[in-house]
Amino acid sequence: MKEQKKLMIQMSLLFLIVFVVFGVIIVNEKISPLKIPKVTEKISTYLNNNYHDLATNLKLNNVEYKNMRYEAKVLDKNNENYYFYVYYKNKEFTDTYKKDYIEGQSIISFQEEKIIENIKKKTGTTFKVTIPKTLDKYTETIRNKIINSKTPEQIKIYNLEADISVEKFDTKNICSTLKGFNNNLTNKQITPKNYTFIIDNPEDETIAIKINNLDSKIINDNNLNNIINDILNKKKSNLLNTYNITYEYLN
Repeated sequence: MKEQKKLMIQMSLLFLIVFVVFGVIIVNEKISPLKIPKVTEKISTYLNNNYHDLATNLKLNNVEYKNMRYEAKVLDKNNENYYFYVYYKNKEFTDTYKKDYIEGQSIISFQEEKIIENIKKKTGTTFKVTIPKTLDKYTETIRNKIINSKTPEQIKIYNLEADISVEKFDTKNICSTLKGFNNNLTNKQITPKNYTFIIDNPEDETIAIKINNLDSKIINDNNLNNIINDILNKKKSNLLNTYNITYEYLN
C-alpha cells in the first residue's frame, strides 16, 4: 500500500509539473504576439546601433513571433531579394547579417534560381547552376551587378553543369559537340564563367567522364583537341594543369 501511495504521489507531481510547464508555454504563446510593437522598437534600435552606416539602405519588414522567438526580415531598399534576419529571444539579439548580407547568401541563392529560370526560358532545358564565390569576394562593380541584375545569366560568375550526348566517344565528336553547345548558349546571351560537362559513352553505358572548369575561351582554343585527347587517354598532362582542368571517370 505504501508503495502504491508513493507511486500515486509521484504521478500526481509529474502531472502537476507537466500541467504547469504546458500552461506557461500556452500563456507565453498567447502573450508574446502582443509584445510585437515593443519588440519592433527594440529591433529598430538594435539595427541603428549596430548597422548605422547602412540605415539608409535597409528597411525593416514586419516582426513576427515564430518558434518561440521574434524574427524580422531586414530588406535592402534597392532589392527585396537581398536581405538578412534579426532574431530576438530572452532579451538577446542574433542576426544573419554576415552570412546573408555581407557574404550575400540571400541574393546569391535568388540569382542562382533566376539564372536557371532564364536559361530554361531561352533553351527549354534546366541546368544545374552554381555561383561558387560569396558576394564579398567580388569587386564592387560585380557585386552591384549581382544584386541588381534581372539577367544574371549574362554575368560571368557561375558554373553551368550539363549532360552532353555525343555520337561517338572520341576527340573529334566531343570537341565538335562542346563547341556547338557553347556557341548555342553564347548566341542566346548565356555566358557562364565555366562549365562542368558529363559525357556518356553511347557505345558503353558503364563509361562516362566528368570534365570540370572548361570555359568559352578554352572551348574555342586550338588546344581543346589536345585537352580532350589527354582526358580520353587518362593523362595528367601539363596542359590540363595549365588550364586548371580536372576530370573523373564515372560509373
